Amino acid sequence: MHKKRLRLLNIFLLTCIISFSQDINKHKINTSAAQAYFKIAHELEKGGNNENISWQILFKTLPYKMMIDGNAIDTIDFKSKMKQAFSLTSNNVNTSPLNDINYHHAYKDNQKELEIYIKQLNTGNIVDSVKNLLYPYLPMRLQKPELFPILIYMNYGSAEATGFGGIVINDLLHSYIIDKFKFGLLSAHEAFHSIVSSAFQQKIKKNIGYDDSDFNLLYFLENVSEEGIADLIDKPLLLQTNSPLYNQVKQMTVNDDSLSKTLIYKLDNFLTLANQSEKAFQEFGDFTTLANTFGKNGGHIPGRFMADVIKRAGLLQNHIDTIEDPISFILHYNNATKMTEEKYPFFSNESILYLQKLRNKYWVMN
Repeated sequence: MHKKRLRLLNIFLLTCIISFSQDINKHKINTSAAQAYFKIAHELEKGGNNENISWQILFKTLPYKMMIDGNAIDTIDFKSKMKQAFSLTSNNVNTSPLNDINYHHAYKDNQKELEIYIKQLNTGNIVDSVKNLLYPYLPMRLQKPELFPILIYMNYGSAEATGFGGIVINDLLHSYIIDKFKFGLLSAHEAFHSIVSSAFQQKIKKNIGYDDSDFNLLYFLENVSEEGIADLIDKPLLLQTNSPLYNQVKQMTVNDDSLSKTLIYKLDNFLTLANQSEKAFQEFGDFTTLANTFGKNGGHIPGRFMADVIKRAGLLQNHIDTIEDPISFILHYNNATKMTEEKYPFFSNESILYLQKLRNKYWVMN
């Protein structure tokens, strides 16, 4: 998980969850930040100065306010670089795709297309497209209009998107590139996170120790489970040779199987030790250490591999019924390994016994 994403999620938790609970039944598409961004771009292109440029209209939009409050954006630096890209005297420097030097040039290079895309998002069927891609991976109880997240599009500054607690934040250019290929695909992946992470939180018992080592483990396993299933939504399509991200995704997944098998073996050994003694957590107590030791890329590895094994064994729908339960994900993976001719690593009986204890400790059973 990228540092910027972590920072945004923390700010969202601290400052925005109440306001979103109030707005959840209103419009599901929010392009106000992107529209404000290009309003400023037009003013700069006409030679506008600080006195007549609507910076505060942009910075008061919710996603930018979150990033500013979390020190993810330096507004002085932001203004300076945006002026460099869009002012009358700027040179047209093609830096697409997005980079960390002056990403505003990438938005400028694609400005006309992106402004048309904004109109398409507000007048098209993006919500229906997202639902068509998303809902096969959710149980009916989570396919409710009030649970569908608000889709926010902004000039994020990098090829990223994130979904959490009733919202999805997409980088405008990154989403545009993917939506030209499959409309709503990026948002569908992130909407899965938004809905399932909220369902997971609602299943956790009250008054628990959120900093406890074993809860960190449960939360890490939730990351693995979520990323694994979410990747079933978009990665098979993005791995098609006509995908605009084919080379990037191909490179990202090249060692999936071998890395995942190694990590599953390591995790199984750890769970076995944890079942025998709490001392197992002495070295792996905090979330970051757990995530970096037993997973890669925020849980995509080994989650993506495990989800694929579950799907090929025909057990995906069984897990979807309890989609927010990470222990269910592991149990279905274990069962799937027994239904294939391939020799896949699996979790020992002692590991499964510990995971069931962990679920009983923190999970609200129906």
